[in-house]
Amino acid sequence: MSYKKKDAGLPDFARVEREEMLRGAGLGREAIRRPQIGVVSSWGEVNPGSVHLDKITGFVKNGIWAAGGTPREFVISSICTSMAGHDNYHLPHRDLVAGYIETVAMTNLFDAMVYVPVCDDVVPGHLMALARIDIPSIVVTGGYMSLNRFKGKPIDPLTVANKHYNDFKEGRTTKQEFSQIKDRGCKGTGACPVMGTANTMAVLTEALGLSLPGTAATPGADSRLQRVAFAAGQRVMDLLMDDIRPSQILTEQAFSNAIRMLMATGGSTNGVLHLQSIAAELDIDLTPEMFNRASRSTPFICGIAPNGPGMMQDLDEAGGVPAVMKELENILDTDVMTVTGQSLAETLKVAPRGDGKIIRSIDDPIASEGGLMFLEGSLAPEGALIKNAAVPKSMYQFKGPACLFDTEDDASNALMTDQIAPGSVVIVRGIGPAGDPGMRLLQRFLWMSAAKGMMDKIAFLTDGRFSGTNKGCAVAHISPEAAVGGPLALVENGDLIEIDIPNARLDLHVSAEEMARREALWSPPDQKVKKGYLSIYSRMADSTARGASLKYR
Repeated sequence: MSYKKKDAGLPDFARVEREEMLRGAGLGREAIRRPQIGVVSSWGEVNPGSVHLDKITGFVKNGIWAAGGTPREFVISSICTSMAGHDNYHLPHRDLVAGYIETVAMTNLFDAMVYVPVCDDVVPGHLMALARIDIPSIVVTGGYMSLNRFKGKPIDPLTVANKHYNDFKEGRTTKQEFSQIKDRGCKGTGACPVMGTANTMAVLTEALGLSLPGTAATPGADSRLQRVAFAAGQRVMDLLMDDIRPSQILTEQAFSNAIRMLMATGGSTNGVLHLQSIAAELDIDLTPEMFNRASRSTPFICGIAPNGPGMMQDLDEAGGVPAVMKELENILDTDVMTVTGQSLAETLKVAPRGDGKIIRSIDDPIASEGGLMFLEGSLAPEGALIKNAAVPKSMYQFKGPACLFDTEDDASNALMTDQIAPGSVVIVRGIGPAGDPGMRLLQRFLWMSAAKGMMDKIAFLTDGRFSGTNKGCAVAHISPEAAVGGPLALVENGDLIEIDIPNARLDLHVSAEEMARREALWSPPDQKVKKGYLSIYSRMADSTARGASLKYR
């Protein structure tokens, strides 16, 4: 097809002024004449996951130049959920990223885009922008860090702060040994090497058809990722010339495939929230029933930590996302289009099969159903999310008295001082998108319950969310949240709560009359943050049932 640049419709004086500014940015006549391709990354020197992305975008830009385009790079740095900073900002940062990319792309009249994100809430922020802007686009997720070793054993960077530190405090590891573990614990250049939120989102990006086959399982420091980046830079020019837009790729069928991949890999609960927010940009509603239907009919076949013995590098060696999708081929919609310009069916023709260990077949799965599901009931009318792959089998049907805490720290301190009895349902509420604000990640309590040997003895409920590495009978995303008057706000200490995973139920056993009495006495809490971005997010955040992104209406 013939291609018309976006700035071609500008009045003459505006185009002359624009070209003058581009000369000031160092572009000559030939570079200005070419299609203008935005290249956005989450590079920065603020966390270990993104420090290498300047090199990756360099290869993207080389590919664009080679294919006849002019790359123009800009950055909005990622933030890391393990940096122990102000946790309330992580989810709102996703929407900030999307809005910033939209703003820069639209004001610069980019003809196409290449996105290079890494880390938890950053990847979905890029995908929300990609869907919203809807110009020819491709994604290069930034890979994951490989592992250093200590005494022959690999060190997972996520275990240094809990397992290894506890070993040191309790005398099982010497000060010198712990010092060496700390020195080697985080190798950098990519996301943490497990199926947490960051790698879940990389896998889902590839499953949606937005990145080249094999991208998600390639390590950040591997030269293969540089070659993928170059190829993506070239490929975006083909997408531009063929006018293939994200809205043609991000169909309901593509989201259905991604949901199945989420289930098959036991991905992060945050993957649900993020898929919902991306789909919302295209007015596609991903309902709890869609997730549950996929969970019931999709076997869990890929065991990457924290849901199995493998790490992301093992997934790479076993064939990556294409091999997982090859095993799922009979239950996927393979007619969907991808950024390769071909259907998924064409991609899977040359994909390897799983290795039978890290990637099992659907006839020999790790579990017959997917790793995530929604619970609904009197305590969660709009749904609540549980990572059933991480729940001990003995906890699949659990009933116990509510034990309420205002904060995760309060709950953790009570646990460590033996104030929480086995059989309790621990609740931390008021930390949803509007209430916290920002829906911070809770993970300390779950780590401590495992350390205390209580993971199969107590349940944990919240309207907040969990790290992608959570384990235990932990229910999150309870909606409506407590801050807007959901049933969770009316729970009192000692109320009987029932979790029933086989029947997908979460119920509060309190009479309707008593609930009405409590509701009449309830009043909304004061807004915790009065100024700044978090105050805006608090007022405008949608329900977690719709992805907790900023409301359009």
